[in-house]
Amino acid sequence: MEHSKTPFNVRMRRFYRVSLEGSINRLLVYLLFGILLVVAIYPLIWVFVNSFKTDIQLFDQSWALPKVWRYQNYQAAWNYGIARYILNSVIVTTISVVLVLGISMLAAYGLARFRFKGDTFLLFFILGGLMLAPEVSLIPLFRILSGLGLYNTYWAMILPNVAYGIPFTTFLIRSYMLGLPRDFEEAATIDGASIMGIFRHVVIPLCRPILASAALLEAMRVWNEFMFGLTFITSEKLKTIPVGLMAFSGALREQYTVIMAGIIISAVPMIVLFLATQRQFIRGLAAGGLRG
Repeated sequence: MEHSKTPFNVRMRRFYRVSLEGSINRLLVYLLFGILLVVAIYPLIWVFVNSFKTDIQLFDQSWALPKVWRYQNYQAAWNYGIARYILNSVIVTTISVVLVLGISMLAAYGLARFRFKGDTFLLFFILGGLMLAPEVSLIPLFRILSGLGLYNTYWAMILPNVAYGIPFTTFLIRSYMLGLPRDFEEAATIDGASIMGIFRHVVIPLCRPILASAALLEAMRVWNEFMFGLTFITSEKLKTIPVGLMAFSGALREQYTVIMAGIIISAVPMIVLFLATQRQFIRGLAAGGLRG
């Protein structure tokens, strides 16, 4: 009744005011995201463009497009051994991500679906790993890996990365699982499925979005990890991308455009991986955040 007594022109003014405020808010949000996009992507574009120049053009015309695109910079970077560093990073990243997802998935399933004595303590014990900085554990890890004969091997990088990846990944997957309906699991139980059968055929398919998100986050972390590779690896044949690029830049010294080409080559695998999984990544991360 009160709304019907409001004059039509007053209601229209309110409608236009609310619509205008909404448009301004959307415009400000788009402007903010546009600025963040430029800040995030501009350095990569600048490195990409300058990787096709000569060193003289880099310093004289760093803001201009190259007059002649020097694709030989990429060939030179490849010939200097960047391919070996990429292969090592692929091996370490792939094994680390598979182990982290496997262990974290089982831990998250147990903590999300079962109640047992000490489950809260176990959850906080796992999450406590988030508070431990990798730099603090370098000396103990060095002694452990040396004692086990794993120093200067792929496992010297894989095992520490797995240990530091489990806490956050477990937290992320558990948060997602808490929001999953139990109907399918109960139906599978009635049909006589075992716990592991339910886990394999029901829970894992339902968790594909969060698994894609966790896999991408973990892959990016391991791919860019520097400290473990620098401390636990001495062989040139086992160096990963971050450590290899340091040696790469030292060998090339003042060939800055070739170094930039190597940086672009090293970034391509993660860019391709993100583009391939971005839909599942955003969907899983958003759902996991809302359910947590």
